[in-house]
Amino acid sequence: MASSRVEGEGVTRRTSELRAGLGVAGLAALLMASAPTLADTLGTLPASEVPATQNAAPQGTAPQSIVPPGFGATNPTSGAASFPGGVEPDAGAVPQTVKSVPGSAGSGITVSTLGGVDASAAGLLDEKNGGLGADMWRGATRSEVERYLAQMPVVTGSPVMNDLARRLLLTTAQPPEGAQGGASLLAIRLERLTLAGHADLAVELAKTAQADKSPAVALARARAALAAGAHDEACAALADIPTGTDPAHDATAAFSLKLSAFCQVLAGKKTEANLTLDLAREEGLDDPMFYSLVAEATDGLKLKADDPKQLDILDVALYRLAHRELPKNAGEIATVPVVQTLARDGSLPPETRILAGERAAMLGLIEADELAKLYNLQPFTQVDFDGLKAATFPPEPAFRRALLYQAINAEVLPTDRAELIKLMLSTGESAGLYLSTVEVLLPVLTQLTPSSTLRTLAPSAVRAFLLVGDQAHAAQWYALVAPQGQGIGRDARELGALMRISDPQGPGGNGEQIAADLRADLRSGVSATRMFAAKEALLLQALGYPVPQDIISAAATAAPTDLMNQLQNASRKNAIGEVVLLSLVSIGPGGPDGAVPQVTAQAVSSLRAVNLGAEARRLATEALMGRSHAAPG
Repeated sequence: MASSRVEGEGVTRRTSELRAGLGVAGLAALLMASAPTLADTLGTLPASEVPATQNAAPQGTAPQSIVPPGFGATNPTSGAASFPGGVEPDAGAVPQTVKSVPGSAGSGITVSTLGGVDASAAGLLDEKNGGLGADMWRGATRSEVERYLAQMPVVTGSPVMNDLARRLLLTTAQPPEGAQGGASLLAIRLERLTLAGHADLAVELAKTAQADKSPAVALARARAALAAGAHDEACAALADIPTGTDPAHDATAAFSLKLSAFCQVLAGKKTEANLTLDLAREEGLDDPMFYSLVAEATDGLKLKADDPKQLDILDVALYRLAHRELPKNAGEIATVPVVQTLARDGSLPPETRILAGERAAMLGLIEADELAKLYNLQPFTQVDFDGLKAATFPPEPAFRRALLYQAINAEVLPTDRAELIKLMLSTGESAGLYLSTVEVLLPVLTQLTPSSTLRTLAPSAVRAFLLVGDQAHAAQWYALVAPQGQGIGRDARELGALMRISDPQGPGGNGEQIAADLRADLRSGVSATRMFAAKEALLLQALGYPVPQDIISAAATAAPTDLMNQLQNASRKNAIGEVVLLSLVSIGPGGPDGAVPQVTAQAVSSLRAVNLGAEARRLATEALMGRSHAAPG
């Protein structure tokens, strides 16, 4: 997390009159209009880039396990069922303690070349630098692991899910038992890393398994190299990619043909590239932009083609090869593998870089201080800053956030700065950019001293600090919401629950009062209130705290799924790889705040069972925060 402060440039007048007229609520309403969803913001994966492929005691008695069959905390003494088709683990397995992966460069990742072993065992992480263990697949079946890895979400709005997925894909581990199914385990890992935006790591992983020349691995290696800007490596992989015979319907054949044309132009073989275009036309490949870009790169001809609706790895490479400007909305329509590259490309206009940078920051692909520098790229006039007072904003959403960021850093009055912070947090959440907005504002938030004059900022500050795991600062601001721990109103109720869930020392508070609050919320006529309480109760149970049976019965309304049962069984046998994989698949790309409460709670419980307690608590915090309506800004 970046902690350096980036000051706005050229701003000499403060914006203390911002609230005149419309006030913050009116400004936020205008900025939230037509805001994209989280899926729109982060982007979906293009088809061409998807790999082939216990019961509680009655009230008044000592608490007992309240987990219905197939759900919740695991029982270490119960029988352990195998992962589907898998092999039972050895008895007496010792739980592993897994460290978090350092987020900065030089994190200790080491690269070595495998020889004489299954290339799928290759990895960049071990137990010393965040890996999940060399035997993480013990007891699992290869075909099942391959199937679930291909389904595992790698682009979500959840920092902890993205981190766990990355660590799972990078861990050096003995492959699971059984014959290979479809695509190889290594190929799937390379594809998923690239789709998550970690093309650089995929390239490094591929280097540890140079001996694997299989078509699927070669294809994944080429895509990763293209996204990382290693064009020579991408072209070298062509020799091992089958050409195919139907590029009109076969995504692999289409990619191979397009990459051939790209590499031919790159090597100065323009005649061969034009012959490749002729072949593509004959075989029915329908991609006008591809023909237009290659023709411009070879002969300077700019054939007519509609603007693309999305930009994938090869599209961006071809645009650059043709020396053609990317579309104005490139930062929005680019697929995840290239957003980091666009954000760092100094030749692109500020709007493109900011839009790409916001998406990259949401996925942890760039640091907050880098996004701050992007926000400062766009110059604004004093007229622009004065426009904030009349709710006159730039038409481009990215510039609105950049303007707010610069205004916040220029403001000298704490009260006015607080109002601007609330406004930016609100607009960031409505745009699906809440995490990156919190991170870029963290240095400014940390500088503010909680006081009664800043009381209106307190709920927003509590949420922001809890999201990034800063319990100490969150507690200071929570004291303004609930002095001496006694708060009134919905904000105080929900923020108190978030403080308990996120506190590694335990939920704290009066147990009877917490139970009374849960019962009252579950009987509420407001759906959002009931859903918040249901998730809170199930997460408390999953984190190991006793919750009365009547509350759990009211909260756990969905029947356990087969996947939840598999997840519980995996945690019983201390199968850390399976637990992480099944947790991510069961929660899904929508993240923990959008998943069925029982599914998220089972994932939290199972992660705790394999000694991933810190990750479990972070997941629980994200899940409950997603259900909270305490003011984000």
